[in-house]
Amino acid sequence: MNIWNRSVGDIVAEIKMMEADSKSFYWLLEGPSDIRFFTTRKPDRIKLIASGGKRNVVGAITALINDQLNSKILGVVDADYDWLVSPEQRPQNIVTTDPRDLEGVLLRSGAFNKVVAEYACAEKIASFKSEVGVGLLEYIHDVALFFGKIRAVNDLGLRVNLKGFLPQRFVNLQLWSYDYEAVLAEAIRVGVASTLEELLSRMDDLPSVGTWHYVRGHDAVNIFTGGLMSRIGSNGNINCADVASMLRIGIEDVEYERTELYQSLSHWIVSKGLNV
Repeated sequence: MNIWNRSVGDIVAEIKMMEADSKSFYWLLEGPSDIRFFTTRKPDRIKLIASGGKRNVVGAITALINDQLNSKILGVVDADYDWLVSPEQRPQNIVTTDPRDLEGVLLRSGAFNKVVAEYACAEKIASFKSEVGVGLLEYIHDVALFFGKIRAVNDLGLRVNLKGFLPQRFVNLQLWSYDYEAVLAEAIRVGVASTLEELLSRMDDLPSVGTWHYVRGHDAVNIFTGGLMSRIGSNGNINCADVASMLRIGIEDVEYERTELYQSLSHWIVSKGLNV
């Protein structure tokens, strides 16, 4: 079964079946990439379940709120724009990444420079940085921020479907540049706002916070990959899955242990006596 087609009932049934077979503890995660990240970063008694998105994680834990299994379950989800919009009331045994998603954490770690060293060309990087006037991560951040603010406006408004609203649709790979006018036009076409003036105004009016709060990690990885495939890459033979994998592998334990996510998970592990 495709995990993205799973239902809350599927997840609840899986947990109950696993519990009948082997008394364990359970982390409900959004998807396969989360499984790969946490597999080596958890106690052995914790079983990982790919739930097919945040909605299913929250739904499954809510469905088990009065079940004795509830005390053995933790949901781990991306914060997304929870800080901006008021999410639905959730059970207490759900923790979120900081400040937005796991990919954002990985990109701001030393893993980023490891991927650059492996797949990018130093001479091309120097030329590109001289042209744009900012560092690589700052450039990736700034492009992703533009997309992220449109997503934030959408989350605060009509919440139209932005499934196909991806950076690679708007990139000039040869230059590693993005057609912002086309991005804005597409946002208006799908209904994020009625006019360009309205959209720009609502983007400007968004709360002033740490800008990584607006950066969707998947967008940033996509943008990073675009550069490695073209303008700054050493051979172009790479894709988003490769980059995401390298980032997951490349983060040092000490960096991960500084995150709020790690602190939240560690507190839960200790509270369940799983640290011994």
